[in-house]
Amino acid sequence: MKRIWIILCPFFITTMYWIKDGAHFSFWSTSTQIREEVPVIEGMPELGTQTKVTWKKELISGIETPLSGLFFTCTLAAWMILRKRSLKN
Repeated sequence: MKRIWIILCPFFITTMYWIKDGAHFSFWSTSTQIREEVPVIEGMPELGTQTKVTWKKELISGIETPLSGLFFTCTLAAWMILRKRSLKN
């Protein structure tokens, strides 16, 4: 049972990190955009508004994160199985 937890550990860690970042089904991104509506003339919103876009530098993990964890989990499982078989011979 302990080996199963060791094998599944990379998948659980990467999946939790991906969920913490928002579970985006896209690729990794290094910046996010923040859209804000501001009035054209300060203090007079009835004359119209415009969209102000601000870019914030931060790493957002994408779908590659849990997929890489799944790859490492499968690799670790295959290595453990092959190691166990070689000990029997």
